[in-house]
Amino acid sequence: MKILNKAIGHLWRRYVAFRERHPRLTAWLSRYSIFFLVLFFAMLYSAISLLKHMNFQSHGWDLGIFDQHIWQLSRFEFGFNTVRMVPSLWGDHFHPIFFLVAPAYWLWDDARVLLVYQAILVALGAIPVYYAVRYALKSSFCALCLATVYLFFWGTMELIFFDFHEFAFTGPILALSFLFMQRERWAGYLLTIPFLLMIKETMAMLVFFLGLYVIVFRRKWFEGSATCLISLGWFYFVTRKIMPPLAAGGGYFYFKYYSHMGDNWVDAGKFLLTHPWELVKQTFWPYHKAKLLLFILAPFLFLPLIGKFAIVAIPPLYEHLLSNYFPHWEILRHYHAVFAPIMIFALLDAFPRLHRWLARRGREVDYRKLVFALCVLVLVAQVPFTLSRSTKTLFDPNFYRLDPHMEKTGYDIISMIPPDASVCAQDPVVPHLTHREHIYQFDGNTYGAEYVVLNKFLDCYPLTNRTLVWEIAKMYRDPRYVSHRFGYGWVLFTIRPEYDLDGKLQPLPQT
Repeated sequence: MKILNKAIGHLWRRYVAFRERHPRLTAWLSRYSIFFLVLFFAMLYSAISLLKHMNFQSHGWDLGIFDQHIWQLSRFEFGFNTVRMVPSLWGDHFHPIFFLVAPAYWLWDDARVLLVYQAILVALGAIPVYYAVRYALKSSFCALCLATVYLFFWGTMELIFFDFHEFAFTGPILALSFLFMQRERWAGYLLTIPFLLMIKETMAMLVFFLGLYVIVFRRKWFEGSATCLISLGWFYFVTRKIMPPLAAGGGYFYFKYYSHMGDNWVDAGKFLLTHPWELVKQTFWPYHKAKLLLFILAPFLFLPLIGKFAIVAIPPLYEHLLSNYFPHWEILRHYHAVFAPIMIFALLDAFPRLHRWLARRGREVDYRKLVFALCVLVLVAQVPFTLSRSTKTLFDPNFYRLDPHMEKTGYDIISMIPPDASVCAQDPVVPHLTHREHIYQFDGNTYGAEYVVLNKFLDCYPLTNRTLVWEIAKMYRDPRYVSHRFGYGWVLFTIRPEYDLDGKLQPLPQT
């Protein structure tokens, strides 16, 4: 403990000495450093996403799905999503927030626009985080530390490495909502609520708990009650009235992940109330869930547990912990980026409570030194967690090395395919071909597409490597298609003229 106190004291003295020795530089950094930080991470995020995409490491699931959907929106169309194989993507998940992305396609009609858009959007979320922290802690240095935490948190980095997802909107909008709430700008706060709800139908539960936080801890009954009522009404209307018809009938498709608790949301709620130990069990078991909790809380030194804003983390956390779908518990996923701003804002409540707790036990600690030390520790604590996940590939030289023959051959094949032709392609190839009405992800079925693009050396999701090789061999024997080998694993299959898109034999024209 004495060693830690000495280290903190040494760092604090160095920090104070720097400020006193360079007052103009300190003032300049206080004003502009956040913008340079945002610019750096926007460039880093863009580089990561574009390198993956250029090297055929992006995926049809989800980048290809969203690219076709937003491309259709940019053309004022609302058609069938052939990658996801649903009549309307809004019947799968409800995210009208993508209307804000569609105009970008008028400037650059390419899937890469989504990757750059997401990089800039996520990086900009650090700005409201910075100003909210600076307002609460009265320290530009601490604000910069926690803004860096938001940008470098493992969940944020996993979102970037997972190509593109609507969750990219959550952090920036939630941070803006908190900033308005903190400054008592309730009109601005209420204006952010529709944008949060438009991200995804399940965001309604997070918004509901945001309303509870406003009622209980901010003592604003009208604003909090309005938030709760709007979120519940939105969730009911979207999941019961809008999505089922768009999904060609049936109920809410994703309730299947919670069907082990009942036949509907009401039954699931009754089950949890009458089986409280089941809730405890599903919080920590299987052990992957306990590991997920550790990765969410440990980088923040478990301090958010005593922060009031942590209640907003309950819906996104239990949305995944109660699910019977294993990927929801995985750490290598995009689902957990939302916890970065929530945990940071919970720290703002936790710091004074921790200081009061220490004071009651006779340990008088200067509040500024305590906050300074904790912000530095939280920032340092991110490193082992973030670098143990996908971010460690940034230190792999192969990540930056593009195979010129592999890529050139792939792009040459793509350029040969007419823009109005139907295509079935392997998962990493799909995002390069999604600006068309008929693009399918190869799963052993070609869906009667005119062109089929495969490469045994690329990611073969949803097949295994052995199954893909077997399916390629089967394609060579398929009488509907002619094969064209281009080397480096690339094979292009073209449908014979006598077959239509349904794969049915057509009579040859009379000569």
